Parts: sequence; C-alpha cells; structure tokens
Amino acid sequence: MAGITLNDVVKTYGEVVAVDSVSLDVGDGELVALVGPSGCGKTTTLNLVAGLIELTDGEILLGDKVINDLDPKDRDLAMVFQNYALYPNKTVFENLAFPLKMRKMAKAEIATRVTRTAETLSIGHLLQRRPKELSGGQQQRVALGRALVRNPKAFLMDEPLSNLDAKLRVQMRAELKRFHQELGATVLYVTHDQMEAVTMADKIAVMNLGVLQQFASPDEIYNRPVNTFVAGFIGSPAMNLLRGRFVSAAGEGAIQGADGWTLPLNPANARRAGASAGEVVVGIRHGHVLLHRQAHRGAMPARIYTVEPTGDITFVHVRLGSQLLVASTAPGFTAAPDDPIWVEFEQDHLHLFDEASDVALLGDGAGVELAGVGAGATSSATAAKGASGPSGGEALPAAAGAGVVSDL
Repeated sequence: MAGITLNDVVKTYGEVVAVDSVSLDVGDGELVALVGPSGCGKTTTLNLVAGLIELTDGEILLGDKVINDLDPKDRDLAMVFQNYALYPNKTVFENLAFPLKMRKMAKAEIATRVTRTAETLSIGHLLQRRPKELSGGQQQRVALGRALVRNPKAFLMDEPLSNLDAKLRVQMRAELKRFHQELGATVLYVTHDQMEAVTMADKIAVMNLGVLQQFASPDEIYNRPVNTFVAGFIGSPAMNLLRGRFVSAAGEGAIQGADGWTLPLNPANARRAGASAGEVVVGIRHGHVLLHRQAHRGAMPARIYTVEPTGDITFVHVRLGSQLLVASTAPGFTAAPDDPIWVEFEQDHLHLFDEASDVALLGDGAGVELAGVGAGATSSATAAKGASGPSGGEALPAAAGAGVVSDL
C-alpha cells in the first residue's frame, strides 16, 4: 500500500471552480473520508485522483510518485463504485478474475488470487452465482473483491454503501471498517453520509463549494469544528446554532438574540465572545442542552415545539424566540406542544463563532483561520485550542450523554 497526497489541487470548468486548491494527505494504511453535501466537489476530487478527469492545476502523488499525467490504468489504484458495476453475464468467479485476465496473468495465479480474495470477504460459496442471484450486500462484497484481487497500492471508494437499505448499510459499514483494519489498506472514501465518515474514518475532510473546510480526526471535527458549516454538518442531530449579539455590563457578559432571549456567559466564554466583531453565533450540541420544568438560574424561557421518542433517547424540539433547537433527554420525557420549558446550555461545551468571519473563537480571544483558505486546511491542533472553555457556572450532570430534565 502507499499514501495519497494532494497539493493545491484545482479543477475548473470554464469559470466554475469545482475543486479549489485542496491539499490533504492520506497516510499509508489510513482511511480518509471526503464528506460534504451534494455538489461540494468530493466526487470530483476522487475522480481527479483516479485520473478519470483532467487536473487543472496542482499535484497528486501516490507514495512519492507524481501521477498527474498517468492514465487511470497505470496508476495502480482500485475503484469501488456506488452501483457495483458487475458484469451480469459473468459468474462471481469471472467478475473477480476479469481485471487479472486483462493483465494477462497466468490462469493458476488468477485462480489462487480469486480464491484467496473470496475467502477474505466470505464469498467463497458464491463463486458460481451470477449477480442477479446475489443480495445487495453480496454484490457489494463482490465489487470490493474485484478491487482487492488486483492488490493495488490504494483504494478509491465512491459512496459504495448508498444503494443498500439502512440495516444492511450498518452491517456493511462494520465489514468495510474491519476489512480496512485487517489489510492495512489505504482508502480514500467519498460519502455524503456524515455518520459513515465519523464511524469509519481515521480522518475526515469536510468540503463545501469545492473548498476544504476542515481536515482532522472525527473526534476533533465533532468536538472542535473550525466554522459554522462544519459545526452544522457533522453530527446527528446537527449542532444547534443561534445568532445573537455579545453584550457586557457590570463585568458580566451575555449573548442577546434579536427576538428577546439572553444567554448568560461565564467569564471564560465572555472573553471569547468579546473578541468578536459583536455579532456571534452560539453552537451547542443536543446532549449539552439542559431542560428545566421551572425557572432556573442561567436558563432561558422557551416553549416545547415537539417531542420525538426513539426508544433509548428522546429528542425534544424547543422554540427559543423564533429559533428552533434540539435537546436530548432520557426515555420517558413527555410534554405537550407549547408547554413552557427553560433551557440551559452547559458552558464548558459551548461553541462560539464570529459571525462576520465565520471562524471559531478561541480561548485566548483569537480566531482560527478558515480551513481551506490561504494556508490550506486547518489542522486539528489549530482548531482544538479553546473550542470550549472551562465553565464558570453550575451545570447539572448529564446522564448517558443526554441533557437532564430537572424539577420533574
């Protein structure tokens, strides 16, 4: 296996910039997920690495070899597609053997490789079947096997699980992760499903409008997003984002919403918010929103919008002024629409962003450069500092990662 390096990769179509100076490293044996909404440039980036479309500018390396000008067949990369791309008239054995036959490999070697690959993917009993006789998961294993049998230097996967139903997708997600760990494979993996990216990848590259927003580990991207796009895209439910203005009086700071709510800040968060241009975006994840049945110090009055029980956790949608936010509680919570509720944000898990620049506000009052612009993708170390400062106020203990309902 070998690593993949992208240096200031650009792809334009006339005046349209599909990929804008993307730089990232996929280490040898790493699985890196390219994730973002439709049209963000992730599949275009993958196709540039594969050689399926021509590079406008920049440099792509496989190991220490520049592959910009190599034909796809000469790049020693194996691609797994969304639609499996199996030959319907060939058996599983013949599908697996086809790329080796095209390379004029000896029949004995082909049989050995196909058998070994089939055993690795637990499809040895399917070798004489045709694709129409296979389930979706079995077809996906065959598609993966056809890439694996070549023993390439790296794998490129373009949304390989998107055609599967929800249950099978979860199963195949685990199998792909185990496959990657056992083989030590280098994988560049494209997906629009942020859950796939968070659960499978060693690192995630979040893209939007052709620009690399942040490139870091799943934990850092989830807990220390560098801007509001990353904060709102990664996580399910998405991070709550509320816009307001920082105000300070008598040595105490707060964020005030245009529709009347006021969020008190502890001293550390007040210092962070004070470094903004005034307008601030507050971010808080559902598990760090505490709900109270009665007025509570530091909590803001709100109204129940709807309650969604899911079995092991209950999501509570709350209207705060004109804005909706989501909190999570333990099972059993009940409330009627428009019931009064008071919401409190855990101060040590509060994210603050400067609205003018869209960057995270750090603990020392500085901002973090927007990832993908200027110096390239912001690393984990830059984004990590002070994404949430120490709490200066009381916070009720959270149970199993969910917000607590007090005063029941």
